[in-house]
Amino acid sequence: MKFLRLSVVLIILTFNPSFLFSQIDNIPTSHEVYDFLNRMYVKGALEDYDDVILPLSRKQIKTALLNIAENKQKLSTTERSKMDRIIAQLGFIDSNKVVNIFDSFPADFMQNLIYNNEKHLYSYRDSIVTFYIDPLFEYKYIYSDKIKSGSSILNFGARIRGTYDDWLGYFVEATNGSVSGNRITAALDKRVEQSFTFNNTNINFFDNTHGYVRLEKGILSLQLGRERILWGTGRINKLILSDTPQAFDFVKFNIAYKSLRYDFIHGWLVQKPENIIIGADISKEKRSKQIGISRLGFNPNNDLSLGISQMLIYSNRSFEAAYLNPFLFWESAQRSLNDLDNSFLTFDGKCRLLKGVELHATAIFDDINFSPLFKDEWALHNNRFAWQGGISLTSPVVIENMTFNFEYIQLRPYMFSHDGYGEALTYTNNGYLLGAELNPNSVLLSFNLEYDISDRINFTIYYDHMLHGNNEYDSTGNIIKNVGGNVFEYYRLKDPNFSYLLDGIRETENRIRLSFNWQIINGLIFRFNYESRNNSFNSAKSYNAISSSFKLVLD
Repeated sequence: MKFLRLSVVLIILTFNPSFLFSQIDNIPTSHEVYDFLNRMYVKGALEDYDDVILPLSRKQIKTALLNIAENKQKLSTTERSKMDRIIAQLGFIDSNKVVNIFDSFPADFMQNLIYNNEKHLYSYRDSIVTFYIDPLFEYKYIYSDKIKSGSSILNFGARIRGTYDDWLGYFVEATNGSVSGNRITAALDKRVEQSFTFNNTNINFFDNTHGYVRLEKGILSLQLGRERILWGTGRINKLILSDTPQAFDFVKFNIAYKSLRYDFIHGWLVQKPENIIIGADISKEKRSKQIGISRLGFNPNNDLSLGISQMLIYSNRSFEAAYLNPFLFWESAQRSLNDLDNSFLTFDGKCRLLKGVELHATAIFDDINFSPLFKDEWALHNNRFAWQGGISLTSPVVIENMTFNFEYIQLRPYMFSHDGYGEALTYTNNGYLLGAELNPNSVLLSFNLEYDISDRINFTIYYDHMLHGNNEYDSTGNIIKNVGGNVFEYYRLKDPNFSYLLDGIRETENRIRLSFNWQIINGLIFRFNYESRNNSFNSAKSYNAISSSFKLVLD
């Protein structure tokens, strides 16, 4: 039956390509399909796949799944079942098999609810338009021994997406959440921790929204909106853009032709508002902050990917036309604008060394001074760079249905910080680092092991060992010695001229995370997580926590 179902899929794709290529909207970065495609690429069951920048469109995802289906003999039984399930759930089947949950209500309601192929709250499609409405629901319970108290999180909302005439895609998502129980425990959830509503109004409520419109024609795509973007070669931690901060608004476009790809983003970030006293009143001033990133990628073959990027942070003024121009060298442009901004140069690469082994690396240069290389003065404070290297292993090097990732990250002192007021020019969004969750003057050693127990059950273990050289502060929080260990403490003239890696107060942290995921039926996911953090310097950062959740997302 599985072979018959896959054969039907391939026939549909072969004789009805418009069904495949009419889906211009993106699949969110949190979807399980990305981990599956990554494993299939490293394993050698998928060729011509580039995931340095996520998310990808449904069209790209389904093309990748089709390529895997053509190499199904390279897949294990569990991987073939998982591929079939993902293909069906993402709607890679005959549109006549799509089910709306309330079709033939109430007689068929339960049957529709547990349907394991594509289903929606409501859907419509014809030769020009597709339109879907889906519910979002999550109940999550968290307990931490930090204060020996638990908290419950209830989050619900809806998602609307669709396409028009093979060139326009759109997406809207809105959720509201409420918290009961201990507020400190609830803040272990990033959505709660970063919620303005929860933290500034002191009510047990948080909300979130994403949305965009996306146009694609031939080799060109253009997008305007807000959604989570991941950028980097790392398999555990993304060094350029990660899921650490809140998502930001942006305009984005890319051009892809054969082995060349060019990506551009101009985004609008957030910095903490400034309180201004006007007479007897206090007013809050919103100060602007923007980011520009562009990358030229080159894939000479299916086993090698290379890229060079320029990044720039600027703030406290309206957007610059120069940084909206994707065809300029921004470092030179910002010097012509009186050198007010924080610029970076990035190199990245990944290589599938052999079937089952991938190597990857990223290097980010903030300030670099080459003259000390020949004077034994490499530790000058203005030599600021970060780098990441890692290896990913799948079968046939390790056992079937398993992925093993190992990564090392090093951030030199003062990396991602910059002279200026507050966080205006730091590499942050609303107080959180844009890349890996790691302060400058740190190293991070990470590994994870992911194993598919079945096509619906997945288990992952993570381990992080972090070393950090912290600044010295007095009892009132004033800085005594600056060693470049805080992204919000930039270099000052009175600080030491040399900055040595891990100098200062040594902080060691070990983190263990266990994750169990079970997709009970299409769209209904049970998750159990355990996290243990032990910090040698700051006991407030040490805790053990468990969480369990049921999540409904029909996608």
